[in-house]
Amino acid sequence: MSERIAVIGDPALATGFRLAGLYHVYVTEKGKEFEDKLREAINNPEFGIVIVNESYLPGIDWRLKKKIDNLAHPVVVGVADISGKQEEGENLNELIKKALGFDVSKK
Repeated sequence: MSERIAVIGDPALATGFRLAGLYHVYVTEKGKEFEDKLREAINNPEFGIVIVNESYLPGIDWRLKKKIDNLAHPVVVGVADISGKQEEGENLNELIKKALGFDVSKK
């Protein structure tokens, strides 16, 4: 079974991932529109990775945030927006460790 990657965020993020060849790319604003699309993506078993604008995450509903924090699948990855600032979130190694149950960077 092959899993897909979903991208949810602003036009700059969407354009970058479309140019990289991804198909499941959704442009949203911060707030309810983003939360609805994120819920839809994390509840879709087709997606193994959901990439979002990191700056969108601090404003989401606490229940959705808690659900994301407890998810092992799909992995939700926040990436910096066009300003380059990082707001919050786990690094990629921690997300992979949570999804797989072990640290792949350790020998």
